[in-house]
Amino acid sequence: MGAVETAQTVHQAASTDDDETAIRAIVYGYYKAVNDSRWDDVVACFHPDATLHIPGQEPKVGTEEIRRFYEAHGRHSVKHHDDVPLLMIEGNRVLTLVEHHGVGRGGEPIHFWTTGVVTIDNGRFRQYRVIFDTMALPQWMRERKGSSAEAAAPSP
Repeated sequence: MGAVETAQTVHQAASTDDDETAIRAIVYGYYKAVNDSRWDDVVACFHPDATLHIPGQEPKVGTEEIRRFYEAHGRHSVKHHDDVPLLMIEGNRVLTLVEHHGVGRGGEPIHFWTTGVVTIDNGRFRQYRVIFDTMALPQWMRERKGSSAEAAAPSP
């Protein structure tokens, strides 16, 4: 059975949103898809009108905006892996602690911690809110944002 078919089976099993085993499978399946850069499978974890909240950015609403975010993530962090040492469930809400390791386009190492809060609705992500300390982000990200702001500024 392929990854998409497996995800659909798990989503059907979790349709009551109170099966902790199925909810764990959905969330861990999402992180496995992210780690494998399988963006179709990542997007399949979200409702068509879901929201993705990333600190310092406008919310991504709907699967097309969510897909664009993950594809850009894959381009900036060419090698990436999210470890999930903690996953807690309360009803249909999931809290994760994630350690992100990666390598940027220039070969620089990327490492930071995030927390995620996921609301599961009918076996899919209704909302995913990523939380991290923006001051703890790697220097490459601050420099990239700084150069983007400088490029957008009008010349004197």
